[in-house]
Amino acid sequence: MKSAIMKIGRNKRYPYICVLLVTIAFLATNPLVHFEWRYLLSYIGAICGLICVILLAKGKNSGNIFGMLAAFGEMSGNFLGRNVGAALPSLYYFVTHIFGLVTWKKHLNKEATIEPRKLTERHFGVAVIFIIVASFVNMYLTGILGVANDPYQLMLNNFIFALGVTAQFLMITRFSFNWYLWIIMNILVISLNIYTKNPIIATQYAIYLFNAVYGLLEWHESENRKGKWADV
Repeated sequence: MKSAIMKIGRNKRYPYICVLLVTIAFLATNPLVHFEWRYLLSYIGAICGLICVILLAKGKNSGNIFGMLAAFGEMSGNFLGRNVGAALPSLYYFVTHIFGLVTWKKHLNKEATIEPRKLTERHFGVAVIFIIVASFVNMYLTGILGVANDPYQLMLNNFIFALGVTAQFLMITRFSFNWYLWIIMNILVISLNIYTKNPIIATQYAIYLFNAVYGLLEWHESENRKGKWADV
Protein backbone atom coordinates (compact mmCIF):
# COMPACT_ATOMS: atom_id res chain seq x y z
CA MET A 1 0.00 0.00 0.00
CA LYS A 2 2.79 2.42 0.94
CA SER A 3 4.67 1.87 -2.32
CA ALA A 4 1.45 2.32 -4.33
CA ILE A 5 0.66 5.65 -2.64
CA MET A 6 4.21 6.88 -3.16
CA LYS A 7 4.14 5.81 -6.81
CA ILE A 8 0.87 7.65 -7.46
CA GLY A 9 1.96 10.78 -5.58
CA ARG A 10 5.24 10.98 -7.52
CA ASN A 11 3.66 10.29 -10.90
CA LYS A 12 3.83 13.28 -13.27
CA ARG A 13 0.21 12.74 -14.30
CA TYR A 14 -1.08 12.90 -10.71
CA PRO A 15 -1.60 16.72 -10.59
CA TYR A 16 -3.48 16.68 -13.91
CA ILE A 17 -5.78 13.90 -12.70
CA CYS A 18 -6.51 15.90 -9.53
CA VAL A 19 -7.42 19.01 -11.54
CA LEU A 20 -9.62 16.92 -13.85
CA LEU A 21 -11.55 15.44 -10.91
CA VAL A 22 -12.23 18.85 -9.37
CA THR A 23 -13.26 20.22 -12.78
CA ILE A 24 -15.76 17.37 -13.19
CA ALA A 25 -17.16 18.19 -9.75
CA PHE A 26 -17.50 21.86 -10.79
CA LEU A 27 -19.28 20.92 -14.02
CA ALA A 28 -21.62 18.70 -11.99
CA THR A 29 -23.02 21.89 -10.42
CA ASN A 30 -24.24 22.82 -13.93
CA PRO A 31 -22.65 26.29 -13.78
CA LEU A 32 -23.99 27.45 -17.16
CA VAL A 33 -27.59 26.95 -16.02
CA HIS A 34 -27.49 27.39 -12.23
CA PHE A 35 -24.53 29.69 -11.64
CA GLU A 36 -23.46 30.32 -8.02
CA TRP A 37 -20.47 32.41 -6.98
CA ARG A 38 -19.57 30.04 -4.15
CA TYR A 39 -19.04 27.22 -6.63
CA LEU A 40 -16.87 29.33 -8.94
CA LEU A 41 -14.77 30.69 -6.07
CA SER A 42 -14.55 27.19 -4.60
CA TYR A 43 -13.32 25.89 -7.96
CA ILE A 44 -10.59 28.54 -8.28
CA GLY A 45 -9.51 27.94 -4.69
CA ALA A 46 -9.57 24.20 -5.24
CA ILE A 47 -7.24 24.33 -8.24
CA CYS A 48 -4.74 26.53 -6.41
CA GLY A 49 -5.13 24.42 -3.28
CA LEU A 50 -4.42 21.21 -5.14
CA ILE A 51 -1.20 22.60 -6.56
CA CYS A 52 -0.33 23.91 -3.09
CA VAL A 53 -0.76 20.64 -1.19
CA ILE A 54 0.96 18.57 -3.86
CA LEU A 55 4.01 20.86 -3.70
CA LEU A 56 3.97 20.99 0.12
CA ALA A 57 3.74 17.21 0.33
CA LYS A 58 6.91 17.10 -1.77
CA GLY A 59 8.48 19.66 0.58
CA LYS A 60 8.61 22.40 -2.07
CA ASN A 61 8.59 25.98 -0.79
CA SER A 62 6.68 27.19 -3.87
CA GLY A 63 3.62 25.47 -2.40
CA ASN A 64 3.27 28.40 -0.01
CA ILE A 65 2.63 30.79 -2.92
CA PHE A 66 -0.26 28.69 -4.22
CA GLY A 67 -1.43 28.30 -0.62
CA MET A 68 -2.03 32.05 -0.40
CA LEU A 69 -4.07 32.00 -3.63
CA ALA A 70 -6.05 28.97 -2.47
CA ALA A 71 -6.84 30.56 0.89
CA PHE A 72 -8.81 33.37 -0.73
CA GLY A 73 -10.88 31.09 -2.94
CA GLU A 74 -11.66 28.56 -0.21
CA MET A 75 -12.51 31.25 2.32
CA SER A 76 -14.98 32.90 -0.05
CA GLY A 77 -16.65 29.64 -1.06
CA ASN A 78 -17.03 28.43 2.51
CA PHE A 79 -18.36 31.75 3.81
CA LEU A 80 -21.02 31.76 1.11
CA GLY A 81 -21.91 28.21 2.18
CA ARG A 82 -22.12 29.34 5.85
CA ASN A 83 -19.28 27.00 6.86
CA VAL A 84 -17.59 29.46 9.19
CA GLY A 85 -15.29 26.89 10.79
CA ALA A 86 -13.98 25.86 7.39
CA ALA A 87 -13.71 29.49 6.19
CA LEU A 88 -11.99 31.30 9.07
CA PRO A 89 -8.79 29.22 8.99
CA SER A 90 -8.18 30.45 5.44
CA LEU A 91 -7.37 33.91 6.81
CA TYR A 92 -4.86 32.29 9.11
CA TYR A 93 -3.55 30.05 6.31
CA PHE A 94 -2.87 33.09 4.14
CA VAL A 95 -0.69 34.74 6.78
CA THR A 96 1.13 31.55 7.76
CA HIS A 97 1.95 30.76 4.13
CA ILE A 98 3.72 34.11 3.93
CA PHE A 99 5.67 33.17 7.05
CA GLY A 100 6.41 29.73 5.61
CA LEU A 101 7.59 31.17 2.30
CA VAL A 102 10.22 33.21 4.16
CA THR A 103 11.35 30.71 6.81
CA TRP A 104 11.40 27.53 4.69
CA LYS A 105 14.19 29.03 2.57
CA LYS A 106 16.49 28.60 5.57
CA HIS A 107 15.75 24.88 5.95
CA LEU A 108 16.04 23.39 2.47
CA ASN A 109 18.28 20.40 1.81
CA LYS A 110 20.48 19.72 -1.22
CA GLU A 111 17.40 18.59 -3.17
CA ALA A 112 15.67 21.97 -2.51
CA THR A 113 13.05 20.29 -0.32
CA ILE A 114 12.18 21.05 3.29
CA GLU A 115 13.93 19.32 6.18
CA PRO A 116 11.11 18.06 8.47
CA ARG A 117 11.24 17.94 12.27
CA LYS A 118 10.00 15.27 14.67
CA LEU A 119 7.37 16.18 17.26
CA THR A 120 8.46 16.02 20.92
CA GLU A 121 6.16 15.34 23.88
CA ARG A 122 6.26 19.03 24.80
CA HIS A 123 5.24 20.07 21.30
CA PHE A 124 2.44 17.49 21.33
CA GLY A 125 1.08 18.93 24.58
CA VAL A 126 1.11 22.43 23.10
CA ALA A 127 -0.72 21.14 20.00
CA VAL A 128 -3.49 19.57 22.14
CA ILE A 129 -3.97 22.84 24.05
CA PHE A 130 -4.00 24.71 20.72
CA ILE A 131 -6.78 22.44 19.43
CA ILE A 132 -8.94 22.94 22.54
CA VAL A 133 -8.53 26.73 22.58
CA ALA A 134 -9.14 27.02 18.82
CA SER A 135 -12.38 25.03 19.13
CA PHE A 136 -13.76 27.49 21.68
CA VAL A 137 -12.56 30.43 19.56
CA ASN A 138 -14.57 29.11 16.61
CA MET A 139 -17.71 28.76 18.74
CA TYR A 140 -17.27 32.34 19.93
CA LEU A 141 -16.71 33.74 16.43
CA THR A 142 -19.65 31.79 15.02
CA GLY A 143 -21.87 33.35 17.69
CA ILE A 144 -20.59 36.88 17.00
CA LEU A 145 -21.14 36.53 13.25
CA GLY A 146 -24.63 35.16 13.87
CA VAL A 147 -24.18 32.26 11.47
CA ALA A 148 -27.05 29.78 11.59
CA ASN A 149 -25.47 26.34 11.99
CA ASP A 150 -27.39 23.28 13.07
CA PRO A 151 -25.73 21.21 15.87
CA TYR A 152 -24.08 18.77 13.45
CA GLN A 153 -22.69 21.56 11.27
CA LEU A 154 -21.46 23.53 14.29
CA MET A 155 -19.69 20.50 15.76
CA LEU A 156 -17.90 19.70 12.51
CA ASN A 157 -16.96 23.35 11.97
CA ASN A 158 -15.45 23.50 15.47
CA PHE A 159 -13.24 20.48 14.90
CA ILE A 160 -12.31 21.59 11.37
CA PHE A 161 -11.25 25.01 12.61
CA ALA A 162 -9.27 23.61 15.54
CA LEU A 163 -7.53 20.86 13.60
CA GLY A 164 -6.88 23.11 10.60
CA VAL A 165 -5.12 25.93 12.44
CA THR A 166 -3.09 23.45 14.50
CA ALA A 167 -2.07 21.35 11.51
CA GLN A 168 -1.10 24.46 9.56
CA PHE A 169 1.05 25.70 12.44
CA LEU A 170 2.82 22.34 12.65
CA MET A 171 3.35 22.27 8.89
CA ILE A 172 4.81 25.77 8.66
CA THR A 173 7.13 24.93 11.57
CA ARG A 174 8.12 21.75 9.65
CA PHE A 175 6.77 19.08 12.01
CA SER A 176 5.84 15.95 10.03
CA PHE A 177 3.11 15.19 12.60
CA ASN A 178 1.00 17.84 10.85
CA TRP A 179 -0.09 15.29 8.26
CA TYR A 180 -1.93 13.15 10.83
CA LEU A 181 -4.10 16.14 11.74
CA TRP A 182 -4.70 16.97 8.07
CA ILE A 183 -5.93 13.41 7.48
CA ILE A 184 -8.53 13.74 10.26
CA MET A 185 -9.54 17.25 9.22
CA ASN A 186 -9.94 16.29 5.56
CA ILE A 187 -12.37 13.52 6.49
CA LEU A 188 -14.45 16.03 8.48
CA VAL A 189 -14.45 18.62 5.66
CA ILE A 190 -15.60 15.98 3.17
CA SER A 191 -18.48 15.06 5.49
CA LEU A 192 -19.43 18.70 6.05
CA ASN A 193 -19.49 19.64 2.37
CA ILE A 194 -21.48 16.56 1.41
CA TYR A 195 -23.93 17.64 4.13
CA THR A 196 -24.05 21.26 2.84
CA LYS A 197 -24.09 20.14 -0.82
CA ASN A 198 -20.82 21.57 -2.16
CA PRO A 199 -19.40 18.80 -4.37
CA ILE A 200 -16.40 20.88 -5.45
CA ILE A 201 -14.88 21.29 -2.00
CA ALA A 202 -15.90 17.73 -1.08
CA THR A 203 -13.99 16.38 -4.11
CA GLN A 204 -11.08 18.72 -3.43
CA TYR A 205 -10.70 17.47 0.13
CA ALA A 206 -11.05 13.84 -0.94
CA ILE A 207 -7.92 14.46 -3.01
CA TYR A 208 -6.39 16.32 -0.07
CA LEU A 209 -7.02 13.24 2.05
CA PHE A 210 -4.98 11.06 -0.28
CA ASN A 211 -2.34 13.76 -0.56
CA ALA A 212 -2.08 14.03 3.24
CA VAL A 213 -1.30 10.32 3.44
CA TYR A 214 1.25 10.75 0.64
CA GLY A 215 2.74 13.80 2.38
CA LEU A 216 3.09 11.86 5.62
CA LEU A 217 5.00 9.10 3.87
CA GLU A 218 7.15 11.54 1.89
CA TRP A 219 8.12 13.59 4.95
CA HIS A 220 8.86 10.47 6.99
CA GLU A 221 11.11 9.23 4.20
CA SER A 222 12.88 12.59 4.22
CA GLU A 223 13.37 12.24 8.00
CA ASN A 224 14.89 8.81 7.51
CA ARG A 225 17.27 10.10 4.84
CA LYS A 226 18.32 12.91 7.16
CA GLY A 227 19.00 10.35 9.89
CA LYS A 228 21.15 8.27 7.57
CA TRP A 229 23.16 11.32 6.51
CA ALA A 230 23.67 12.22 10.16
CA ASP A 231 25.11 8.75 10.83
CA VAL A 232 27.61 9.01 7.98
